[in-house]
Amino acid sequence: MQRLHLSIIMTYILSLILFTGTGFCAEKIPLTLDTAIRMALEENHYLKSRNLEVQSADAGQKASRGALLPRLDTYAGYLRTSNPMLIIPMTELGSDPTFTRNHYQAGLGITFPLYEGGRRWHKVTASDLSKLIAEHQLKFSRQEIIANVTNTFNQILSFQALEKAQLKVLDSLKKAQNDIRKRVDLGRTAPVELMKMDTQVAHQEQALIHTRQAALRARQALASLLGKNPALLDEPEGRLKTTPPKLPAQDKTTLEKIIAQRPDIDKAQDELKLAATEIKLQEGYHLPDINVIGDYGQRAGSGLNDNEEVWSAGVNLKFNLYAGGQIKAKVNQAKARYEAARERLEQQKLTAMTEIVQAEANIKEAAERIKMADKTIASARETYRIEELKYNTGASTITDSLLAQAAWFEATALKAEAVYELEKAIVDYRLACGTIEEGINHD
Repeated sequence: MQRLHLSIIMTYILSLILFTGTGFCAEKIPLTLDTAIRMALEENHYLKSRNLEVQSADAGQKASRGALLPRLDTYAGYLRTSNPMLIIPMTELGSDPTFTRNHYQAGLGITFPLYEGGRRWHKVTASDLSKLIAEHQLKFSRQEIIANVTNTFNQILSFQALEKAQLKVLDSLKKAQNDIRKRVDLGRTAPVELMKMDTQVAHQEQALIHTRQAALRARQALASLLGKNPALLDEPEGRLKTTPPKLPAQDKTTLEKIIAQRPDIDKAQDELKLAATEIKLQEGYHLPDINVIGDYGQRAGSGLNDNEEVWSAGVNLKFNLYAGGQIKAKVNQAKARYEAARERLEQQKLTAMTEIVQAEANIKEAAERIKMADKTIASARETYRIEELKYNTGASTITDSLLAQAAWFEATALKAEAVYELEKAIVDYRLACGTIEEGINHD
C-alpha cells in the first residue's frame, strides 16, 4: 500500500515537472521590430543558405590559387612480367645487366606550370569574382529579408489597429440594428430599413473576418521569415509612423549615384567582369602549355636486392593544332554570355531607378491619403457630435447617432490602412536606395 502511494506521488511529481518544462519551452517571445529583424538575420533559412554559398565560393577561391603552385606526387608500384625483363641496365662496358620478372618502383614526381595561356590566372580572377558575387547576393538578400520582415511586421500592426476600428464600427451598427428592430416591432419604421441595416452589419462582419484571417496569414509569413514556429511568437509591439520623411531632390545624376551603392548592381557589374574573364580564359586554349616536370625514385627486382636510383627532369610543351572547332565555339559562347550580362546590368540599373521613383511617388500618395483620412475623421467626429446633441434634445433618433459614430470609426479604419501604405512605401524606398540596413543594431 505504501508502495502504491509512493508510485502515485512520484507520478504526480514527474507529471508536474513535464508540465512545467513544456510550459517553459512554449513560452512566447515578445516581439519588437528590432528583435524581429535580428532574429531573421540569425535564423532565416534562406540567409543561411546564402552564407553557405559565400563559404563555398571562398573554398573555390582557395582551390584556384592552389593550382598556381607546383604539384608534388608520390608513387609506388609492382609489376610482374611473363618473361624476365631488364631492371638495371649495363652502366659501363663489361658489366652484366640484371633481368627479372618482378619489378618494384617508388618515387616522387613534380609538375610546375610555367605557362598555360594565362588560363590559371584567369581562373583565379574568376574565383575572386565569384566570391564577390556571392557576397553581393548575400548582402542584397539580407536587405530583402529586412524589408520583408519590416513590411510584414507593420502589416500586422496595421491589422491590429484595423480590427479595433472595425469592432467599434460593428458595435455601433449592431446597436443601431437593435434600435431599428424595436422601431419596426412598434410599427414606427418600415421593415426595409431593418433589411438595409442587416446587410450593413453582415458586410462589416465579413470585413472583420477578412481582417482577422489576413492577420493570421501575416503572422505565418512573419514566422517563416524569422525561422520560428508561429505558436511561439507573441503579438508584435510597436507603433506606425504617420509623418512622411523628407526626400532629397533627385535628378538623373543623383539617381545614378544612389543605385551605384545597391548590392544587386554591384553583383551585376561583377557578373559582367566574370563574363569578360571567361572570354579570356577560353581564348587561352589557343596558346601552348609549358610545364617543368621532374621525377626521382628507386626501382628494384626480385627480392629487392638489385635496385637503382632513377631520376628525370625536363620541360613539356603542348600546343593544340585542331580541336574540331570546340575552342572557337566556346569563345563565341563566352562572348554571347558577356553581351547577355551587359544587357542584364543595364536593365538592372533601369529597374533600380524605376523602383526609387515609384517608391517616392508611393510615399507622397500615402501621405496625402493620411491627410485626407484625418480630415474625414475630423468631419465624421463632428457629425457624430451633432447627431448626439440632436438625439439628446429629441431632434433625432438614436439610429442617426449610432450611424454617425460608425462612420467615424470607419474613417479611422481607412487611416490605419493609409498609415501602413506609408510605412511600406518608406521601406520600399530605403530598399531601392540600398540604405535599408543602415541604423540596424546587429548585436
